[in-house]
Amino acid sequence: MGPFNARLRSLDISLGIGETSRVTGATPTQIRYWEKKQLIHSRRHDANGNKRYSLANITLIVMIKTMLDEGYTLAKASEEIERSHQKADMLHVLISTRLQDIKREATQTVFNFGPLENDPDYDVIAQVTDKAAKLYKQPVKKAAAEDHTDRVVSLF
Repeated sequence: MGPFNARLRSLDISLGIGETSRVTGATPTQIRYWEKKQLIHSRRHDANGNKRYSLANITLIVMIKTMLDEGYTLAKASEEIERSHQKADMLHVLISTRLQDIKREATQTVFNFGPLENDPDYDVIAQVTDKAAKLYKQPVKKAAAEDHTDRVVSLF
């Protein structure tokens, strides 16, 4: 996934304010106001100097617009988006530092988050289906490298 993510991030996907307004349903006036309030950010495109909105900012605009349509105030929508970003950041830390293996089975996906801090003889296992997620502890399996070493030694 590394090269894919790097390539995706390197793409210059952006829209001008008119097109951003059309695809998000937010008016240009709303978009400018949210930018003034620093909820979103534009950048100047080198070729013509017009403001451009990145895919990340377009996503934010859709989130803000949706929340406003649901009755949130702009301040409350901003708080909710910030809280959502904090949760996503923590989830990213969890996955990037603990996830060791993912196995797709017929009816579920099994995630191995590695050994428990307070009981390293057990791994944390999450079994996830379309409707539920369950956590278990499972005895740590002997590493493949250790198994391979045992076989090599026994050959001599």
